[in-house]
Amino acid sequence: MSTKPSSLTVNSMSRRISSSNYRGLISTLSVLVFLAIREIAPRAGLADATYTSQPSRVIAASLEIVPSAGFLHDVSVSLSEFAIGFALAIGIGVPLGLLLGRFPVLRYLLDPPIMAIYATPHLALLPILVVWLGIGMQSKIAVAFVGGVIPILVNTMAGVRGVERAWVAAARSFCAGEWDVFVKVILPASLPAVIMGIRLGLSRAVLGVVVAEMYQSQAGVGNEIMRYGSEFRTDYLLFDALLVSLFGFAATSAVRALEERLWTAGK
Repeated sequence: MSTKPSSLTVNSMSRRISSSNYRGLISTLSVLVFLAIREIAPRAGLADATYTSQPSRVIAASLEIVPSAGFLHDVSVSLSEFAIGFALAIGIGVPLGLLLGRFPVLRYLLDPPIMAIYATPHLALLPILVVWLGIGMQSKIAVAFVGGVIPILVNTMAGVRGVERAWVAAARSFCAGEWDVFVKVILPASLPAVIMGIRLGLSRAVLGVVVAEMYQSQAGVGNEIMRYGSEFRTDYLLFDALLVSLFGFAATSAVRALEERLWTAGK
């Protein structure tokens, strides 16, 4: 009797691992085929390498860009702007979302302006942020904050509102106070939604920093992308664009893994 559950667990885990390996194999093959086409097409005269570039040229450009001191400075500027803005978004978005989800009167009061900001492309606020804060790091931090805080706030609020009323009633039936209900029932139950909001806000914060640097900055990876584009240096531009994509993918994948772990633990 005791061996059946364990065998079922082993079988389900093996199926999950094999499915993950199959998905990873297909994804890897698709990327390799895409890179092969990008490399072969200009050599066969099917595309102009000046505009499309090639993986070999991008690698050669990276060997020139990475050792330079300017590259490290630009990366540090962009990471600092993103880290500060996104940390502020989490520090303000999560507590405020918990409060709005828990207290209906406060939600009714602040919901209209929050939804208005949520429906507005946050990059449309860039000109006025530059007027207020200048073209330095402060305006880029503000764009990252605005881009990240609204998804975090909205998902946190939805997570609190989605908590089963039966769980709250059961906790109160055991004489749990308001603080105990919030800490031991509402907060753990809403945590997956909070993590989902962080994942959505992360990508918007990265996008905000890079685009803001492209148009209103004197340093940063986005500024370099704009400069290389104006000089038609496609190889260098693609390397910086790929660098941003890899950072966003790695950060989003890390948050997604945490989100899946929380969902699994919740089940």
